[in-house]
Amino acid sequence: MAYPSMGEAHRRITDYLNKFSEAVSYQDVASLAQFFSFSSNSPSLLSVADALNIVQDANRFIKQSEKFSHYGEILAPLFRSLQSYRVGNMVDAYHAFEKFANAFIQEFRNWEPAWALEALYVIAYEIRILAERADRELASNGKSPEKLKGAGSFLMKVFGVLAGKGPKRVGALYVTCQLFKIYFKLGTVHLCRSVIRSIETARIFDFEEFPRRDKVTYMYYTGRLEVFNENFPAADQKLSYALTHCSPLRESNIRMILKYLIPVKLSLGILPETSLLEKYNLLEYNNVVQALKRGDLRLLRYALQEHEDQ
Repeated sequence: MAYPSMGEAHRRITDYLNKFSEAVSYQDVASLAQFFSFSSNSPSLLSVADALNIVQDANRFIKQSEKFSHYGEILAPLFRSLQSYRVGNMVDAYHAFEKFANAFIQEFRNWEPAWALEALYVIAYEIRILAERADRELASNGKSPEKLKGAGSFLMKVFGVLAGKGPKRVGALYVTCQLFKIYFKLGTVHLCRSVIRSIETARIFDFEEFPRRDKVTYMYYTGRLEVFNENFPAADQKLSYALTHCSPLRESNIRMILKYLIPVKLSLGILPETSLLEKYNLLEYNNVVQALKRGDLRLLRYALQEHEDQ
């Protein structure tokens, strides 16, 4: 890794700050989101991280200009997080990113209308990914992994910010889906109930106004919850919605949906076509289907046992 000279490091940091300020001023959400999309590992972001690790005291760059210092509470922890991320210290990167994210939320509350929603989506995604990596680092050092739980608490706060009247509410379903991913990974799926209740009973939400991507993910996870609760008719309805509305180009997502929908359909006596199993490489269900077609209970027991072992 070739580090920049001190002069080049100064230039990169100042350029980053100018572009950040411009993105906010011009409400350029696509550019804004790139400044904290760590997992993209974009060369431009990593080059700023290298510059920060050369300069060390980057806060003086923030304080040198009024237009930068206004966003000091956002930028200072963001810089610290980026520095830690670059050298592979995920626990410190997570701590600083959470501080940045909380400061961003405070600023986001004051921005009208909802121009920065896509940037908030990136933060919601990145904090979950960083938390997972931080927990792996903690576990490998014999410490208790608890950052993902912390990310869940932060996202509940974000949900509260979005779950009001006005155009920002359409972002609530994306954050809900990130929460589902956390709760499923932590094995705390019972925590899904409160957000589901908010989405499905609050009068401020109209499910059809949410983006299709988020509706598909929501129906996939709530369908899995219905499977968990052995409510197969409801699981069929939700997973079928996810399958019908999922983009045909997202084959891996379709396969994930089918891995739950096919057993649900089988439990309801509906057999999948062999061509469907072949197309999405789900041939492990072939023996189950054949056993059901023949009424062969011994083959069915064997096939189900074989499927559970995979």
